[in-house]
Amino acid sequence: MTERGFQLQISKLLVVAIIIATAATGALIVTLLSSMPSGQTPAPGPAGLPPPPPNLRPLAVFSLVTGLFVLSWLAVLVVFARDQILRQLRLQQSPTPGGELGELLAGLRAEIAADRERDLEALTERLTDLTAEFGERRETDGYLNGMRTATTADQPDAKVRALRRNPPAR
Repeated sequence: MTERGFQLQISKLLVVAIIIATAATGALIVTLLSSMPSGQTPAPGPAGLPPPPPNLRPLAVFSLVTGLFVLSWLAVLVVFARDQILRQLRLQQSPTPGGELGELLAGLRAEIAADRERDLEALTERLTDLTAEFGERRETDGYLNGMRTATTADQPDAKVRALRRNPPAR
């Protein structure tokens, strides 16, 4: 017989979310009791001037704590729903991992590995061809430049530049 009913899936994330939400609830209660301004109108200022403006900092703190309260309990609901969905998915999975799905996955993995190997071979061949072509062009350009220089009447100054700098003398 299959057992139907409500089972609570408790994960570490759910426990942490409940602890944070409980702390936010406590902070909201403390904020309500301690820092909410009274509804009394302030006394008039000296010499008939208007009263000073009310302090709005407690209202800002109340808004912040209320937002934390709402977000923390929303996180509890989301994590709870996530855990229940994961539980249902685990129950619906096939008990044998090597079934038809496993065979399909193994076939796809083999096909991907073969495609990758073929692409690597093609890339290696292309790089070899490009390197050989570059070498041949470089050699031909050097030969042609040397022949041009040898056949001209006025010889350019022979300036040989070192590829690397000589180390400084000590």
